[in-house]
Amino acid sequence: MRPELDFRTLRAQIEAATWVPDFATLYRRAGRVRLRDRLAVLGALVGTLGVLAPVALAGVFGRPGPVALGPNPDLGEAWSPVASETPPAAGKYPSTITVMAAAGDLPSLVAAVDVCVEVPQARRCSLQVTTLGGPERRNPYVVDALRTSPLERISNVQLLRIAATSYILSGEVGGGSRASVRFELTTDIQTQLNPQDTSPVMGPADRLALGPGDRAVQLVQYGDLFGVRESDGALSIIGQPPMARRTVAAGLPAKAGWWVTGADLHTGAPAVGVSLDQGGGWLARTLDAPAGSDVPTVASADSHSAWAFVPYSHAIRLFRTSDGGLNWREVRGAVELPAQLKTLDNRTLGALVRADRSVLLWVHSDSETVFFESNDGEHFTVVPGPGGAISVVDNGYAALGDPARVSRDAKAWQEAAVTGTMQPS
Repeated sequence: MRPELDFRTLRAQIEAATWVPDFATLYRRAGRVRLRDRLAVLGALVGTLGVLAPVALAGVFGRPGPVALGPNPDLGEAWSPVASETPPAAGKYPSTITVMAAAGDLPSLVAAVDVCVEVPQARRCSLQVTTLGGPERRNPYVVDALRTSPLERISNVQLLRIAATSYILSGEVGGGSRASVRFELTTDIQTQLNPQDTSPVMGPADRLALGPGDRAVQLVQYGDLFGVRESDGALSIIGQPPMARRTVAAGLPAKAGWWVTGADLHTGAPAVGVSLDQGGGWLARTLDAPAGSDVPTVASADSHSAWAFVPYSHAIRLFRTSDGGLNWREVRGAVELPAQLKTLDNRTLGALVRADRSVLLWVHSDSETVFFESNDGEHFTVVPGPGGAISVVDNGYAALGDPARVSRDAKAWQEAAVTGTMQPS
């Protein structure tokens, strides 16, 4: 006999096998799970960045300091001074000493040095005259020369000895015209000349008799030339070379005469003039170079042979004379610029003729000096140098680098210490 079917159990089994879930509820539950997982991941990322971001930023920008940052020169931002709550403490900022010019006799030279305190956005400087090499000196001869404010920029400083103990110091202040002062040295190394003991140099009103050892001086850039009498340092009116942008070739020996560079009055091309009678008469010649070129740089050791270097943005042309400036010929390809000198803009040229007739040329900027040498006066090669522009003194040479160096022959150099400086006020 067949057992009776259990319809209740069978119905439960069929319903269990054919049941469809409530998908709306499943979606809500799944969404809550996904949201929970995402919040957990985001929290982990925030925690990681909180640890790593300060470290990364410190590595790139450094620790922030108490001093306000200056403008960004790449963006051309203008700078305006920000008042400081408290003045800087004395000795808080480093000081620098830059040799700007030198004159006199070895081993103890007279030097013009710029002493600066490197205060951020308020660099203070004092142009001083002191000694380079030789016996140590406590105080400078002159302090705070030429500037009217310690914040002014000064450039193209020249120091000329016009008599045994008389000097003229000049420079371009604040990018303006050249200013000059005259001062006397004292024999007492403890004595210091105050700024009021120096006076601006004024042009002379008389024509004096000048001799072979007397020199030429220029008080204003491209201005008139004056003769300086060696016996007493008196200034004299002289005849002027017939050219524009007149510039005296400094550092030449007395036997070389007076050489002046400039531009032709009519064409504007580079020109060179020479006087062998202390400005009584001038021989001026125009070089075969385009108008608008920079003023040439002249080097000579006598009154016959001379070299004139004409700089361009990417080249230097050389002209030579062997008959005292009457005729000039170009030496093509004499100076080949190295790769590091991509441009000569904002650079100055200097040149000298050594006692052995070799020629030394240098190209100087605020960051580097490149030296060239020629034994025949026509083929120049890059050579190591003492660093910094070279100033010709009465019985040798001074290299105005850091550190400064002196030499008798412009070949072997030795360091020379600057002594007797004061911190700018």
